[in-house]
Amino acid sequence: MHKLNSYFGMAENDYLYAKGGMETCRRLGNYNGVASGCAQAAEKYLKALAERCLVDDPEAVTLLKTHNLRSLVNKLKEQIPGIPLDSRDCKWLGDFYFDARYPGDNFVTVSEEDALECLRITEHIRETVKEEIEAFEGLLKEDALEGFKRL
Repeated sequence: MHKLNSYFGMAENDYLYAKGGMETCRRLGNYNGVASGCAQAAEKYLKALAERCLVDDPEAVTLLKTHNLRSLVNKLKEQIPGIPLDSRDCKWLGDFYFDARYPGDNFVTVSEEDALECLRITEHIRETVKEEIEAFEGLLKEDALEGFKRL
């Protein structure tokens, strides 16, 4: 289990809450909570990776304050070439952050099909971020071991 007081820990909490909420949403006939929860989880997963991989990038602080999933993914793709994240999926998912939560001109009603797609995208982001963090931490351990060998 990941520490809750971290981007990854909060992302896990949001993701599991959204995933667990599908049954309640079916009974209500309203999937907006799942979609907005997935958008929040995806944002935090991406920020968990950004805070590890973008420490030398001055724009990283600004990215950690944004809700723009596409911007986060595009910056991560600059630093991690070949990372299998889709900017269009993230833009689509990120639109639910506000549009599914607040009334107004941009309000949307989320279908079950769209909620399932939100979960699919979030699960893909989750797995990708987990793999990248594990690889990054493995490199840090290797660097530390090389440093000790030189002593």
